[in-house]
Amino acid sequence: AAIQLVFAFILAAFLASGYAWDIIARAAVNLLEATGIQAAYVSRLFLMYVRLLDGSVVGFQVLLECSGLITLLIFTFISSLTIGLLRGSLKIKIVWFLLSISVGFMWNLFRLASVIAVAYNFGIPAFWFVHYILAPTIEFVWIVSAWALGMSWLKRRRSL
Repeated sequence: AAIQLVFAFILAAFLASGYAWDIIARAAVNLLEATGIQAAYVSRLFLMYVRLLDGSVVGFQVLLECSGLITLLIFTFISSLTIGLLRGSLKIKIVWFLLSISVGFMWNLFRLASVIAVAYNFGIPAFWFVHYILAPTIEFVWIVSAWALGMSWLKRRRSL
């Protein structure tokens, strides 16, 4: 658990920095542009601009709250204090932990790009619904799935 907590604190320091927000925003812009959605990014403000289908230009500020990184932080600390304290191979725990963080990071990136794509295609009211209602539910799904996978890996290893 101590090693996972050290990783969690290192990740927390990284995610609290503007560098992590910048990475998420730049990757989201690249992903949107790859799908044909015009987007621009102002790094100093962590602000993405997207021209919607109706011609209006909308700004999306990618800060800690919007980037999904808070969810990743919560996941790392919860998993460190639950799975980290269970008996089992340290190697399995660390591999699972790093894979889960990678999946969570990618999940957040695709969620952000998808929510902005919804705004692009269906307008801002649809964006609000997806961003504030559906996105937290989707975040819950990946957290529970990754946590359950870690628990099952440890249980399977103990029974072998």
